[in-house]
Amino acid sequence: MLVDAVFIGLLEASPLILAAMGFTLIFYLNGFMNIAYAESITYGAYFAVLFNVVLGAHFYVAIAPSMLLSGLLSVAVYLAIFRPALDRGVGPTEMIILSVGVSFMLRYGLVLVVGPENLFLNEPNITYLSFAGLGATNLQLTALALVFAMAGLLYWTIYYTGLGEQMRGLANNHDLAMASGINPHRTSVAIWFIAGCAGGLSGIFSGVFAQVTPYIGWNIILITMLVTIVAGIGSVRGALVASIVAGIIMAFITLVTKPLYAEVALLLAFIGVLTYRGAKAT
Repeated sequence: MLVDAVFIGLLEASPLILAAMGFTLIFYLNGFMNIAYAESITYGAYFAVLFNVVLGAHFYVAIAPSMLLSGLLSVAVYLAIFRPALDRGVGPTEMIILSVGVSFMLRYGLVLVVGPENLFLNEPNITYLSFAGLGATNLQLTALALVFAMAGLLYWTIYYTGLGEQMRGLANNHDLAMASGINPHRTSVAIWFIAGCAGGLSGIFSGVFAQVTPYIGWNIILITMLVTIVAGIGSVRGALVASIVAGIIMAFITLVTKPLYAEVALLLAFIGVLTYRGAKAT
């Protein structure tokens, strides 16, 4: 059962891994929880519906343009709303409130355009594969491979490239980074684009595994926030590990009881970790 839980947890955690990594990039760079990141996830799923269902593209072909459009949407929202607020010195608490408003605007604007009905993506041909007593579909394995490839690319970008060095410099000391010649706007645009692409890919696979709804991103944002907080602000490594552990915990408890209990147990585990960390710090 433990082996099953680990395997199922990895499959279930694949969208969460991307969402957590993208969310933590913005959190680390700009210092506030962007609740509107939920809509990067949602719009990624709806962009996939546009290409896959409306325009008739194969599901795998629809992934790249849907992901890129999510990244461009993230940049547009940053340039139009969040950057002016940050430039005016709006505090973190006010930025969170602003992001909630932006989330509502984007979500219900989408509902006005496409309607509130649940939609379904056209799945590719499904083949069931098994090895050593473990089984999964080719779609699940493809999702897992793409997610870990994207996670590896994000990790490499943040820790081993000039862009990642600039992002870390801006997050740690904005004034010193600017004095060193780092362009804060260019770096921020790049990070918001990368984070948006990660969120869009998360939404695509969340949608194909279930259904596409206007609340698909909203349903995942709470656990994404918890994973980011537990992992530590700006820790891409921590977000990767914490999201995998969260998926395994939920899969294990779901195997022995009900899914609702798994969510409650996961929330209690997060509270326990944060309480222990706070007590240790004092």
